[in-house]
Amino acid sequence: MPIKSKINSLLELGKIKIAIPIAISCFTGYLLYSPNFSVEMAAVIFGILLIVAGASAINHVQEYKKDALMNRTKFRPIPSGKLSPVEAVLWSVLFLIIGCGLLVWGGNMMSFYIALFSILWYNLLYTPLKQISAFAVVPGALSGAFPPLIGYVAAGGDIWASSILALAFFFFIGQIPHFWLLLLLYGEDYKKGGFKVLTDVFSIKQIHYITLVWMLSTIMVALLLPVYDVISSQVSIWILLVLSLWIIYYSFPILKNYDRLSVRKLFLQLNLYFLLIMIMISIDRLYL
Repeated sequence: MPIKSKINSLLELGKIKIAIPIAISCFTGYLLYSPNFSVEMAAVIFGILLIVAGASAINHVQEYKKDALMNRTKFRPIPSGKLSPVEAVLWSVLFLIIGCGLLVWGGNMMSFYIALFSILWYNLLYTPLKQISAFAVVPGALSGAFPPLIGYVAAGGDIWASSILALAFFFFIGQIPHFWLLLLLYGEDYKKGGFKVLTDVFSIKQIHYITLVWMLSTIMVALLLPVYDVISSQVSIWILLVLSLWIIYYSFPILKNYDRLSVRKLFLQLNLYFLLIMIMISIDRLYL
């Protein structure tokens, strides 16, 4: 296999498009406690990137037979034959060993323990649970709360500090509408793979209403971030308010428009909302 194709396969195996935002959320958590750039910080962030890649590679191995049944995933490295399951396992082990080593070196053992727990939670609980329950997304959403917590603790912060718990809770709540918007986009495909989906329990109209409730819950939690000193400057608070009003405005059309284009647009807007809040928190900590 040409080197470029191999690299592309490994990037897809490690779900790089997911790993990068997760690493950014870890970076946000780190800055929340220690707004200083350092080699240790870089090691922690890159370590998390590799840990996510390793856990994602394991997920590919766990689900490659189901991936082969779905249009969205049948071209992934294992079902398409670009990588064998054994190769994927070896790469996942390599990613995890290097990632954990960097996290321990740049952070501390507590951050490593949280990362280890997050891997077990994602691969041993959430992944199998998707085949059993349509509500697996709720415990699965906890995976989004771990990275900022790991960054904060790696920087030397207290795991029980109210500011990082508030930020982690924001990421947890926000993962649920994220997953359900994906369901609205790819629900039929998930059924082909044998996964339990909410359309087995609720109608499409009900799922739209439920998703809206979770969207609004995410925004309410975001508006509480200044209360817990995650955001402190007046400028940042006003920006947060404007961003929240913007996402509220674009959330309600989901009750009238059931087409894929509207759902995809809201999905992208929700992701942008999270990215902008992470950027805003970082700027708030570094410069304001």
